[in-house]
Amino acid sequence: MSGVTGVSMLLSVLLYLLHIAIAPLFLVGLVRKGKGLLQRRQGPSVLQPFHDMAKLFRKDETVSGTTTWAFRWAPVIGLSTIFSAALMAPWIGLRSPIPGDFLLFVYLLALGKFSAGIGAMDTGSAFGGFATSREVAISLQTEAAMILAFAALAVHAHSSSFAAMLSPIRPSLHVTVLALLVVIALALAAVAEMSRMPVDDPTTHLELTMVHEALILEYSGPSLALMEYSTALKTLLLLGLVGQVALLVAPPQSALPAYLFSLGVILAGAVALVIAESTLVKLRWRRIPNLLSFGVTAGVLACLLVAVRG
Repeated sequence: MSGVTGVSMLLSVLLYLLHIAIAPLFLVGLVRKGKGLLQRRQGPSVLQPFHDMAKLFRKDETVSGTTTWAFRWAPVIGLSTIFSAALMAPWIGLRSPIPGDFLLFVYLLALGKFSAGIGAMDTGSAFGGFATSREVAISLQTEAAMILAFAALAVHAHSSSFAAMLSPIRPSLHVTVLALLVVIALALAAVAEMSRMPVDDPTTHLELTMVHEALILEYSGPSLALMEYSTALKTLLLLGLVGQVALLVAPPQSALPAYLFSLGVILAGAVALVIAESTLVKLRWRRIPNLLSFGVTAGVLACLLVAVRG
């Protein structure tokens, strides 16, 4: 029996590693291709992000002489944190290889953003300074919304581990309302974490509107490839987690349907990104807190619902 469990765990680890290696760039390619089709143009190939990544790894880096080790190590730290977070969260509907709880997950995301901000400011450019200040200001609300949403699920499951929080439970009106509030909170927080419309435009290079792009503006070559891959992996991870919460309303009864439903929800999230980035415009900077406040409010309501329910 233990041998069967060991083989099952090994297959789960290999499946996670395979998705982490391929799915992030494939998802980016799908979003770009979808935006092209929606705008009535051919658009780039779905595999173009893989070619771009290979090209960046072949290029030489241009590094300012004023930078220190913080600039060079920021991409490695950022990728390490999001890679660790992807291994501890069951974002594809299967048991995660590394047991983890939501507090460690949020701290890992925060550490990745902290290292990116330190690396951006290490160059001494104005772009790194204002991008870091904007990223920190946005994170104040996104992390609050994320923690409140996960805390509501943790109290409901009597555990802070993802395995317990996202395990299948018997559907009811209470669970449906709770899942809806948590999905709203996590979705709005994920939009900001992913640097997507209407919080940020991932394709702009205008000085007064950049947030994430200004953080990585000084990077080139392999370091830029690591930063871009980290962002793609974070997008995949957050979409998967939102999907796992949504599946609490109608949980699958076995591993294969859970896996297929999870991939379907991630694909639906990619379609939502395509539609949002093709129809919405970027909000003014002063209006972004108003949008994110809805996520914080949804998280608070989820906690109140759990508290009242007991």
